[in-house]
Amino acid sequence: MLRLAIPKGRLEEEVNSYLERAGYVFNEKTSIIYRSQELVGFLVRPFDVPTYLLQGAADIGFCGTDVLVETGVELLQPFYLPSELSKMVFAGPEDKEIPSGEVSIATKFPHITQRFCESKGWKCRIVTLKGSVELAPIVGLADFIVDITQTGRTLRENRLKVLEEILLIRLHVVLNPVSYRTKRAEIMNFLERLKRGIDDVKVS
Repeated sequence: MLRLAIPKGRLEEEVNSYLERAGYVFNEKTSIIYRSQELVGFLVRPFDVPTYLLQGAADIGFCGTDVLVETGVELLQPFYLPSELSKMVFAGPEDKEIPSGEVSIATKFPHITQRFCESKGWKCRIVTLKGSVELAPIVGLADFIVDITQTGRTLRENRLKVLEEILLIRLHVVLNPVSYRTKRAEIMNFLERLKRGIDDVKVS
């Protein structure tokens, strides 16, 4: 039986849709585990997906580009799934322009943000948050933010604007390298079924 690491939140419904189109039906569901005759799925925080794979708790996972780049983990990535694209952006208040010197940035992605600042030659103070970062410029916690957006609606509601796009985010299928060696036939069958259920699978 294959073990899947499925990200909670906005990607969970999308992943389940792809699995259903591939013919997988979960007949047992709880708040943290899905089961079918062929699969068991663990619902985990998006940033925990690589850990489940690298520590051998899961064979296959679904992971956003943001998580892969922020964590820097190396996993097998056979393809990414056609999904509603989102972007990681550098954003700030409507009355601010792109800075040229020292800057403070609130974000959930400190490593990506640090590399972005270095590429700009900025001296950067990074405020790492777990929850919503849009509040940071409003209360003076930081001047700017680095965050993920799809439509930009939340930014506009908080009178923020995109100053620069940093990263295009896709939903990747990722594999445990050890499982790929020991369960290759099962994994290849899963990947082929997933591809057949998708009209436009893109190669990583």
